[in-house]
Amino acid sequence: MISIGLATRNRPERLAQWVAHLQQLDGAPDVPVLIVDQSSHPTTMTLPDNIHYLHRPGSGLAIARNILLHVCETTYLVVCDDDCVPERDWLTVARRLVTTSPQVALWFGATYPTGTDWTLHHAPTPAGTTAWASRPDGNVCLALRTSPTTVQVQQPVAILESLGQGNNMIIHVPTARTVGGFDTLLGAGAHCRSGEDVEYALRLLCLHHSCAYHPALRVLHDAWQTPEQAARAAHGYTVGMVAVHTWYAWYGVSVAREYLAFRFGLRSTILRAGTPTSRYRERMQWRIQKILRAVVASLWGVILGCVLIARRGVPWHSAR
Repeated sequence: MISIGLATRNRPERLAQWVAHLQQLDGAPDVPVLIVDQSSHPTTMTLPDNIHYLHRPGSGLAIARNILLHVCETTYLVVCDDDCVPERDWLTVARRLVTTSPQVALWFGATYPTGTDWTLHHAPTPAGTTAWASRPDGNVCLALRTSPTTVQVQQPVAILESLGQGNNMIIHVPTARTVGGFDTLLGAGAHCRSGEDVEYALRLLCLHHSCAYHPALRVLHDAWQTPEQAARAAHGYTVGMVAVHTWYAWYGVSVAREYLAFRFGLRSTILRAGTPTSRYRERMQWRIQKILRAVVASLWGVILGCVLIARRGVPWHSAR
């Protein structure tokens, strides 16, 4: 019924840690595991018998996940990132969800930061909030989802605020194959840098499939960064998000238009978890750099969104 899928690239230590942790999950030895490794060189580590390892040099998270969908022999594929640590009952919860709600084409789960000495923050948007965390050392962790409320929808919504992101998902494989999988112009390693998960969920909802979120399907995100590193990561997120929503807004999806109105109508917030500098010049330099990054990312996202419109046409009708 269920396989586990992982896409990784040039992070052998992360891969080794992920494989080691996987063996500790309830029921893991009985579940097929598919790994698509886009690294320059194949791994030299010894893998358990239930792991099917595919070395496919290159880049593109969407490409790797489409390979996972192609080779998967079960009805559902449970995926996370190599910097995410699934809770012990991750597979148990996944089995329960797909058994009790077979009509759901895509499940998202909760994503919390690793460790305990952190503070959770919520950034407001017109559709709700997005979450990130900070530590006393000034580092931050992005791409979190901590809502305690189960959600199930069948019409377009703001994906990040209402459902989640691609670091913790259950994909109904036959549906994914029918609608074309993930768009390879989007996501890490592609020009659009991110957004393949958001676009896939929006496409499903535009086609009237059900998507859902459940807080019990939980992973821990081990991706602590300095504020400067996080700002660069946020730049990539913005490019992909603006591209996706420009594409969908062109074809009349109201939630995409609302996102663009928010993105271009409000001043960007400054992400800084550490102690603010007391020197005015440094503070202003940080703000100027952050605002410039946001402007460049947004404009580049619009350009790439226009490319998607020209190359793909109607997103829920286009071939991939």
